[in-house]
Amino acid sequence: MRERRAAEQRLVQMQSDLVQANKLATLGQVSAGFAHEVNQPLATIRLLAENGRALLDRDPAPVAANLDRIIGMTDRIGQITAELRNFSRKATGAVGAVALEDAIQASLMLTASRRRTSAMAFDLPDLPPGLAVRAEAVRLEQILVNLLTNAHDAQEGRPDPRIAITVRAEADRVALTIRDNGPGLAPAMAAQLFTPFATDKPQGLGLGLVISRDIARDFGGELDALPPEPGQGAAFRLTLPRAA
Repeated sequence: MRERRAAEQRLVQMQSDLVQANKLATLGQVSAGFAHEVNQPLATIRLLAENGRALLDRDPAPVAANLDRIIGMTDRIGQITAELRNFSRKATGAVGAVALEDAIQASLMLTASRRRTSAMAFDLPDLPPGLAVRAEAVRLEQILVNLLTNAHDAQEGRPDPRIAITVRAEADRVALTIRDNGPGLAPAMAAQLFTPFATDKPQGLGLGLVISRDIARDFGGELDALPPEPGQGAAFRLTLPRAA
């Protein structure tokens, strides 16, 4: 029995380490985009500061407007770095009520640079006020970032990229669907989506969906791929218990 409990503890630790490794790999993918997200406002802040210094003696009125813009941009940089820090930290394992709107917005911020680079169109849901699910914020964001990253990758080079997020809330469950406008899943790939190391990405590990499904099941939910529809891309549905 002691050996069995020790083996189970090692398995839990290995699963936790694998989740963290996947998260850090995902973080590496989005970090280059975040450099752009931060460098752009930094360059503007410097320009505004230089302009304000030049105007200070001649016409101080525009200086106040420049300072207001600088404050707004520093707040934006603070939000970006805070989200990166939150996402990179190791999950605690504690499950509780998580506001779905907050999780979606955090995940969109983490993938924002890729969306802007490709001029990605986005359809977002109108959520009921206070809608919450039983989850852990960090790991829920990890699922959403994995799904959004896959949706971005599926549409690389397409002239009309679009991602649609829809939410259906029931009395005890909440279903969130992320659908892309790409070519859809090849039958061979669809058959092994949740098989470890199965991937069609040259640099992919084939673990993102596997780990995302495991996390969803830890929350008492499920992650699955929806059947293909004519003229539609791939769609993944995350179902979670609704928080009281």
